[in-house]
Amino acid sequence: MTAFTILTHQLGFAPPGRDAVFQDLNASYAIARHALVGRNGSGKSLLARVLAGELAPTHGHVIRHVPLAYLPQRWPASPGTVAAQLGVHDKLRALQHIEAGSVDPADFSVLDDDWDVRERLRRWLAAAGLADDIARPWTSLSGGERVRLRLTAMFEQADHFLVLDEPGNHLDRRGRHWLRERLAAHAGGYLLISHDRELLDDADSIDELGPHGLRRYGGGYAAYATQRQTDAEAAERQLEQAKREQKLLERRQQRDRERLEQRQQKANRERANTNLPTILLDRRKQRSEDTGARLHTAQRSQQDRQRERISQARARAEQHREQRFDLGELPATHASLQLEGAVPVHGHASPIDLYLAPGERLHLDGDNGSGKSSLLAAILGRLPLREGVIRRGERVLLIDQHYSLLRDDFSALDNLRALSPGHSPTRYREYLAGIGLRADRAELPAGLLSGGERVKLALLALDSAIEPYDLLLLDEPDSHLDLDSRLLLEQALATYRGSLVLVSHDAQLIAQAGITQRLHLHKPLAPVPWRG
Repeated sequence: MTAFTILTHQLGFAPPGRDAVFQDLNASYAIARHALVGRNGSGKSLLARVLAGELAPTHGHVIRHVPLAYLPQRWPASPGTVAAQLGVHDKLRALQHIEAGSVDPADFSVLDDDWDVRERLRRWLAAAGLADDIARPWTSLSGGERVRLRLTAMFEQADHFLVLDEPGNHLDRRGRHWLRERLAAHAGGYLLISHDRELLDDADSIDELGPHGLRRYGGGYAAYATQRQTDAEAAERQLEQAKREQKLLERRQQRDRERLEQRQQKANRERANTNLPTILLDRRKQRSEDTGARLHTAQRSQQDRQRERISQARARAEQHREQRFDLGELPATHASLQLEGAVPVHGHASPIDLYLAPGERLHLDGDNGSGKSSLLAAILGRLPLREGVIRRGERVLLIDQHYSLLRDDFSALDNLRALSPGHSPTRYREYLAGIGLRADRAELPAGLLSGGERVKLALLALDSAIEPYDLLLLDEPDSHLDLDSRLLLEQALATYRGSLVLVSHDAQLIAQAGITQRLHLHKPLAPVPWRG
């Protein structure tokens, strides 16, 4: 077998009418544990689709030596059943026909001797903690249940190289532990797009996709972070060196201009006090002017080259430099959150009594399907309770996994104006530039932004608020953030002084959030069969 499962040559992709997202990528992936990281909007998901054959590159090509299985980050809404989404609906129907006495060759052709297809689907359902209901609608499953079902089916293909785009986003803590174990046991190798530091720590190599292409780092997250810090320090030193060289060049050029000017002044004095022929004096003057022109041209060329060196050094430093992002240090409010006998409409079935004082932080925990999002929606007033009462302050901001406070058809700039009125046009631009949405990118519809950019745009509603919010509800805000942005979010939560309810499965983020209370919601003990 070849040493590599995937090879790329001069790979590039440019959406119609737009600049290339990436270009000239040359990479090779062996049967090993690979990871792909990069800032939001760098093109990781597009690259994954191209590698998996879901999207044709506009330049270059991909060579695949083994079968691939691909898990996208998002799926379109589908009215079909679980069996249809997992690609076994037709086989199940053919099996049912045969069991009912069919001798139609078409049924046997569709089944293709896959006599254990029903048992296999039931095994997948059990692994996802779902009831044995193969007719259940796909839309009735939670995000975590869908991911786990798809992954279970993929892991059974031991000879396939897996391309997985953020598989841990919708998984709870138990699900992430399960994913880590299954990845370690998969024999076919994988390429994992993720910002989960625990998953990255298991990688044999990490590729970082940036403006200058792919950079490969050996080892897991710890080795990657160390080398990246070294690269960042080196890039800053190169930028400072380029700036020093520019100052030296400017001083040297200034001295050269002064010397030339002194010579020209001396020549002018001699011209005025000499009896030499006019033709000879004119020739000397012309030579002096020619010398000045050559000096000006040479100096301008030197300045252009030095500016280009500074531009390149600044770009390298900017690539490694932390993005500016801050939730702000809003003061604790006088409002609190109080739950009396509250029972959400989904999941957790026991009454909840809770008092959250101003400035306190609650970590809302629980497995997928335990009702965390339902309880947050009830606190916001979007869903009723099954029973009980909720009291809270007037100004509450919910940033959920679907960024529902953003309008996809509004630009980033218009979204921020609507969410945080009262600022000058320049100030809005400054806020957006602070999260990397500069110039024309601030005019893009929010629906075209990457997941991480949408999260940060939503968080700007808090950072830029003239009147503080009474309560901030964060429903897995880190799901689509790149590594740099996750670190910045952790720092921001560590200094934020307002009241907070956080839903997250990221141990580092929880540790930095200054949690003062914890509430664990319980999923019903027995899976309830779907009644469509």
